[in-house]
Amino acid sequence: MPKTKPALKKNIATRIFITVLGIGFVLYGLSTVSLGFFGEKGTAVITNIRREGGERDEVIRGRYTYIISYTFEMPDGKSVYGLSRRVGNSVYMKADGKSKRSVRYFEFFPYINALAEDTKPGLGHLIFVAIGCFLIYIMNRREKSVKDL
Repeated sequence: MPKTKPALKKNIATRIFITVLGIGFVLYGLSTVSLGFFGEKGTAVITNIRREGGERDEVIRGRYTYIISYTFEMPDGKSVYGLSRRVGNSVYMKADGKSKRSVRYFEFFPYINALAEDTKPGLGHLIFVAIGCFLIYIMNRREKSVKDL
């Protein structure tokens, strides 16, 4: 009997970890979309664009992942930083500090922010929510006993 207790603790720890991971997926998918509906609007200045890694391993050749860094000012004058990812071809513009984009943020916590074009509902957000719900469901469903059958 003592051998099953550590296994039970390990099982519970794994279930908690994967459930928390699922909650994170759901929150990420919903927070980005909710920025589009409930977030405050602002104007961000693109501060840096850099290419991440090498060429993407896709059917279409010459595609890269870019990280776009930006900053925007709150109404009280406080600067907040953010970043976004884009997939594009090998030709890209360097940031000159003058390019501006629309940004959405939560007034109560501006560190949750995104470029406005990233806040439009799409398939990617739905996939994050679906994966999160799936992980939560799989880890917390009741297993049927022999009596229930």
